[in-house]
Amino acid sequence: MDYNKRTGEFKGKNKVIEMAEKKEIIDFAAEKNIILENSAIDLFIEQESDFKKIIEKAVEKGIFVLTRKMIEEKIVLDSTKLPNTLKEEKAKKIQSIKAKEIPSNYKILEELNVTNQSCSEGKVKDFLEFFRDKYNSIELMFKERGFVNKQIKRLKTVSKNNEIDLIVMIAEKWKTKNDHIAFKLEDLEANCIGIILKDDVRLMRLSERILLDNVIAIKAVKGNENMIIIKDVIFPEVPVRSFKGSERDVFMACISDMHVGSKLFLEDSFQKFVSWIKGNTENEKEKEIINKIKYLCVLGDNIDGIGVYPDQFNELSIKDIRKQYDKFSELIKEIPDYIEVFIIPGQHDAVRFADPQPAIPKEFVKELYEKKNFHFLSSPGWAEIEGLKVLFYHGPSLHDLYSSVSFLSYSNPAKAIEELIKKRDLMPVYGLKRPYVPEKHNYMVIKEIPDIYLGGDMHHNSIRMYRGIRIINCATFQAKTEFQVRQGHVPTPGIVLLVEMKTGKVYEKNFYKEEKVTEKTEN
Repeated sequence: MDYNKRTGEFKGKNKVIEMAEKKEIIDFAAEKNIILENSAIDLFIEQESDFKKIIEKAVEKGIFVLTRKMIEEKIVLDSTKLPNTLKEEKAKKIQSIKAKEIPSNYKILEELNVTNQSCSEGKVKDFLEFFRDKYNSIELMFKERGFVNKQIKRLKTVSKNNEIDLIVMIAEKWKTKNDHIAFKLEDLEANCIGIILKDDVRLMRLSERILLDNVIAIKAVKGNENMIIIKDVIFPEVPVRSFKGSERDVFMACISDMHVGSKLFLEDSFQKFVSWIKGNTENEKEKEIINKIKYLCVLGDNIDGIGVYPDQFNELSIKDIRKQYDKFSELIKEIPDYIEVFIIPGQHDAVRFADPQPAIPKEFVKELYEKKNFHFLSSPGWAEIEGLKVLFYHGPSLHDLYSSVSFLSYSNPAKAIEELIKKRDLMPVYGLKRPYVPEKHNYMVIKEIPDIYLGGDMHHNSIRMYRGIRIINCATFQAKTEFQVRQGHVPTPGIVLLVEMKTGKVYEKNFYKEEKVTEKTEN
């Protein structure tokens, strides 16, 4: 206790008593599956509040993360202040939204979506066809650029030190005892050994980007017998061009990783987003953007799922997968019906874990399937929106890419996505942590050139423009998890990205920190 010299009295609480009060509050919150902000606990003690009543009210209202601000503003006790029932007199609602009058312009590219087209039996022949389709597809890309493939089987007819061009798949990779980088190279009929000499600084640096199962073109010279010295490496790439842009001035909103059912789901922030997209704002600049939002793309991990990782059950606020989808449907259906909503799955959704993932089945989101403005795609999936080809992919293969290439970072997923685009392949390596179903049609190969790439999974928003492709990786509506704390990963929660489809500019609106719309800068 603090001693007051003027009055000769002690003031303040004994630290032991304060710690006991904190423990009582924390234990009660844990019993009710409520996560408390540290400053919220301090406020309970400072004001000697009826914390049990407030926490119980939070449970009734489906709030699972309780902040100091929510208590101070009486959001829990006063239902009129809940974000999904904002008073219109306080948030001047747009009376007439122009996007309502704009006809939709989209087409699902069914042939590029695995939904209802999966025919793999997981047999050896399926794997052979899977990799053959990959090789043939990327070989065609090189040939369309004028690259002439000599074929490995003809290597024996080439004299030593003569030049040779090959299109190959990487079967093995290792460092030799002399510190050269060696590869086992294959095409559909034969194989050979390729060497990058240690003195070739440029190619040694580039070799880190060459991963198993990559299909690349190489320029080389014949060495001894069935061996070549690699002099240059060419990735499939996309042509150099400018962003195409739509004819009409409309916006696309992009979100990902809601994880409904998790105790860390930021329902409060999501409800603020829904209220905002309906036109509840006082900001004139934001009104202009809302007026033009015609599309919403939702990039997977829509629910938290059941049994996705060890001990997950203890971290769930909703412990039934169907009820998780019920809650997801209840929230997302509030999006105005003039906005076309495209939804893909992620690893936490009720679809097969392996890529490519088919669309979320109707049985889980029947109410949304019945709404004409909701569209369920596979991951990866494709659609043409406002004349632009859009590639949707939740993005779990990036984890294997990060573990294989040292210069990529979780804080800049758009840079990693650029690497996949250069390879024209969403499957960087086969046989690491991420599983793949060997479909006869390899849906992981980027056979079309997208105008926009949309991804999620990393819980970190990030954008780039690469050769006319607007790359966008969305954030999350889940608070930081214990796993992310251990990994040192910093998510960007509550952020919605807004794409101006005519120009390719991207804006962001943070509903977690309640910040105004700002133009998003590139990573």
